[in-house]
Amino acid sequence: MILKRNTLQKGIILSTLCGMDSHPTAGELYEAIHAAYPTISRSTVYRVLGQMAADGQVLRVCLTGSDDRFDGNTCPHNHIRCRRCGAVADVPWVEVPPPSHTAGYTMTSYTVEYAGLCPSCQEAEKIS
Repeated sequence: MILKRNTLQKGIILSTLCGMDSHPTAGELYEAIHAAYPTISRSTVYRVLGQMAADGQVLRVCLTGSDDRFDGNTCPHNHIRCRRCGAVADVPWVEVPPPSHTAGYTMTSYTVEYAGLCPSCQEAEKIS
């Protein structure tokens, strides 16, 4: 069993991510962290996020047409993405039954992705 150290940097990265509800990309999270902690490198943020996602401490959210995003909320839930601005929000978990036929694949996981217009983009479309 490999023991992983809990470092100050890991704590800062996790607390910053958990304080954001925007489901940031690794780059966006780095920018937020760098503003307050300029000594934490971009490579540290990316590496630690990858480790945390692999360990299940955070969620890696893979959405169509978007860079991977990260979510500190690991409770079961789905996401909705604005098709105009790309904003991502949590939506309640909905159980979706697996398909009855998988074309010979062994299904190991699945995601449900919702798309629509966020409230800000709905207003912007009304104005234009």
